[in-house]
Amino acid sequence: MTSILIVDDEEDTSKPLRQYLIDGGFDAVSFTCPLLAFEHFRRNPYAYSIIITDLRMPGMNGIEIANRIREINGTAKIFMVTAFDPTDLESKPDYIQAKIERIIQKPIRLSQLKKMVKQVLQTP
Repeated sequence: MTSILIVDDEEDTSKPLRQYLIDGGFDAVSFTCPLLAFEHFRRNPYAYSIIITDLRMPGMNGIEIANRIREINGTAKIFMVTAFDPTDLESKPDYIQAKIERIIQKPIRLSQLKKMVKQVLQTP
């Protein structure tokens, strides 16, 4: 079973997203604190195939957590969620280094997310 780690400081986003993925047959865990999420990931570095993280969060932003994850596990697929225009983001060195697999614009269309997850899992 594919396991997905969700990191979003807004519980109104993380909980429904987690439940949708669980209902879709995935194993999903969510955190509203990026620092706790990273600590959990650090203890379980190969437990998750996909990490879905919000871009803007207090304490540690999505790019920071993605880069720290990359230091531990270079194969996990990382999706970045943002309500902002990602155009400027894509040219920044720390974003490039994070090797973000997909950018998802808020509001998240759950059917589109499910499709993205399936596509990424089929890609070697």
